[in-house]
Amino acid sequence: MNKINIDIPITGEYATYDNLLTEAEKLPKSTRQQFTKALETVKKNLSKEQVYFVSTGAFDGTTFGYLFITKKKAILAEVTQTEKFEAHEYKYDDYKEMEHDKVKVLDVTTSVIELKRSGLFGGKSNKITNIPLDDFDDIYKFIKMQMNLNETEKPKK
Repeated sequence: MNKINIDIPITGEYATYDNLLTEAEKLPKSTRQQFTKALETVKKNLSKEQVYFVSTGAFDGTTFGYLFITKKKAILAEVTQTEKFEAHEYKYDDYKEMEHDKVKVLDVTTSVIELKRSGLFGGKSNKITNIPLDDFDDIYKFIKMQMNLNETEKPKK
């Protein structure tokens, strides 16, 4: 697994795709090239979205990637072993519950956000892992707030 470091500031309340592309120009060359490729990979996922957090992470503990948190979804531009990118998207509306944890194994602490959906045969869960601990609490609280907001905004049947 590759470990990625990224420091993209969100100036103001949120950033747009175009803002992130502009900020990418300020990064060192190798990081800039990789982050720009990641942005291109998730361009359609981020269109018309406001990005509140940019960090790193992994989905279900696989390869690392760039994590984009919006009001409606979490998007990861996963960096594969062959340096190609793959987009993953988790829409908060698809999940009913959320758990979080910080697990320490062999003096290494890792973070986990688990999104759970109910289903006929026990449901399914998806995990966002390896979020840097500096970002973890803010990202967890933001997603939790959005899931609660989404729940109250749903029309009653």
